[in-house]
Amino acid sequence: MQKPLSVISFVGVTPILLDVAQIEIHKNHKPPLRLSNVDHEMPLNLQDATESWAKARFKAVGHTGMAKLIIAEASVLETKLKKTKGIKGVFTTDQGERYDGTLSVRIEVFGGIAKGTAAARAVVQARRTIREDTTLAERERKWFDMTEAMLNKLDKTLKPQIYRHLKAFLKERP
Repeated sequence: MQKPLSVISFVGVTPILLDVAQIEIHKNHKPPLRLSNVDHEMPLNLQDATESWAKARFKAVGHTGMAKLIIAEASVLETKLKKTKGIKGVFTTDQGERYDGTLSVRIEVFGGIAKGTAAARAVVQARRTIREDTTLAERERKWFDMTEAMLNKLDKTLKPQIYRHLKAFLKERP
């Protein structure tokens, strides 16, 4: 029996404190809702999961200025893979589909004590394949694991960019 999908939790992640009064999250990715795009079919939408990550990861602790976290892309594309044909194909279990995920996030900071602007950006990708005999529950588990892996990779990729490019807007924990 397949265990139910859990929620990706960001409890225990130390927030990055930005010296701004507010943080806006812009979900700019518009899923095309057509074949090959499956992000809208996933039980945990990649764009919504990224928004949850951002809300847990960034905290506004200043009195002026603003930050915008822009989710430019949060897509997962499905590609049907070739199957073995003929008699051999009857006895072969092939990989049925490949899923290619792309997550692109940019954070822009304006004003605040630094009275300037700065930005940091990260793009991460992930790829998974599944067997042709995979159940729906197993497919959803793969999608969930892929989403979690992409968010972890995003965090690891974006954090050094933030410390490099947004240094003037960071506020150390008291």
